[in-house]
Amino acid sequence: MTTKTMSQADVVEAIRGEIRASRLIPGQRLVEGELSELLGTSRATVRAALMDLAKEGLVERVANRGARVRVVGLDEALHMAEARLVVERLCVQRATERLSDAQIAEMRALLERLGELARSNDIQGFAAATNQIREIYLDAADQPVARGIISRLRDQMAGHTYRLTYRPGRPQATLPYWEALVSAFARRDAAAAGAAVEAHVANVRETMRSIATAPSILERGYGKFG
Repeated sequence: MTTKTMSQADVVEAIRGEIRASRLIPGQRLVEGELSELLGTSRATVRAALMDLAKEGLVERVANRGARVRVVGLDEALHMAEARLVVERLCVQRATERLSDAQIAEMRALLERLGELARSNDIQGFAAATNQIREIYLDAADQPVARGIISRLRDQMAGHTYRLTYRPGRPQATLPYWEALVSAFARRDAAAAGAAVEAHVANVRETMRSIATAPSILERGYGKFG
């Protein structure tokens, strides 16, 4: 990636970013020597960064095999989705009371874009636009503790999220959720916004179960930084 010496915090963020982007997959070994060469830092710095990531639940140590990206089983992922529902519902209800007219207008524009992306089956573009909507209402909610919990859960579920994102027809299936959520925000209807999140998470849990034994599509791009 670079020859510039990276700090421990930089290494943590670099590896976390690769896991979040699903370029490092659950179960993939994290070899200190390889990472130190790729990231331009010492093995000691990499080792300390991996320990930090283990505390976050993103990395695990395996006896006699070193570190690897932590494998989150289906049951644990379903529990995470349930916990995230509680926290995210809090955020959307707070956001409903705090969103500015400009933020709502921005979400409406993004929603229109989502429709175009769903029709063209632009999966990556659709995912990016939904993340933009989420960032807007999380900013408005102004609940940093809840936001941190959501971020950690999303990172830990990255492998499952990737499979959900790239499931055929996923943009078309989830577009009604985003329509319901943005409409609730526009009406300043906190109960409807919470109900939209609840319906979406229920769908996520059901879909996760349905693809749990499906052939993995996670091979694409894995094992490489950049």
